[in-house]
Amino acid sequence: MTSRETVIFLICGAGTLAMSLGAFGLLAAINRQSRGNGRVVPLIGLYAVGVVLNIAALTMAGVWYLAVPLALMLVPADEALRRHGVGRRADLSHFK
Repeated sequence: MTSRETVIFLICGAGTLAMSLGAFGLLAAINRQSRGNGRVVPLIGLYAVGVVLNIAALTMAGVWYLAVPLALMLVPADEALRRHGVGRRADLSHFK
């Protein structure tokens, strides 16, 4: 096993761990059980970082065709952030 393969396995392992931990915040936000909970947004971010780490590791390994469908796992993170209330536009109708 080369040092390059070791680095790829370590990055992929860290990404998988981050995805597993972040999935708790993702599920809480999607099920709307996270109102007022400040730990949900960092957990969703951790999930997204885990997905990106896995994509980077698979791309470095030369199997980009496995990384492309994995990128679709970022779509639930966007939906969870919307349901949690992050990214909503402020009501600026009173400014004329």
